Amino acid sequence: MNSYTNYGKVELLQGSILLQQGNFEQAKQSYEEELQKDSKNLEALYGMGILCQYKEDYEGAKGYFERALNLEDVSSQILNSFGIVSVYLGDKESAIKAFEKAVDLDPEFLDAYKNLADAYIECGNFDDGIKTYQVILQEHPDDVETLLTVAELYSESGDKESTKYLFEKVIKIEPDNDVAKMGLQEFD
Repeated sequence: MNSYTNYGKVELLQGSILLQQGNFEQAKQSYEEELQKDSKNLEALYGMGILCQYKEDYEGAKGYFERALNLEDVSSQILNSFGIVSVYLGDKESAIKAFEKAVDLDPEFLDAYKNLADAYIECGNFDDGIKTYQVILQEHPDDVETLLTVAELYSESGDKESTKYLFEKVIKIEPDNDVAKMGLQEFD
């Protein structure tokens, strides 16, 4: 982002602080003022994209994220956000490319991996979706959300043994997980 460091401290734009506080209208005003001063401010462009996304203005969000990516295409966060709005707009090919680049840039970016796996599956590319989920589980074996998603995929494919195993694993991590409890009821 276009924040700068001052003696090791990151200074956020006022709009970013307002956005984090949920004050969307003042954040928008602050970002707009910043963009009038500097139309290439990545933090303001990204923040405006996020604001548009919150308001379900996906075309507007995509425009801001595209402007930001034209300035700096090596931000996994902006790429992930661009991918998300691309999915909402039905542009799954652009979404997959953005998610792939985001995880290449930041292999630890769990949300981008999940988004990539989901996009693959939505496009009917089940093999790559499953492979991506396997990568996630290798790196994050206790990620409950991924375990539940993979359990659902196994259930849909008819693999009851793997489904049961994953639901049991979720219960070990989160004993009160209702989804896993309901899933295990099928095996009683």
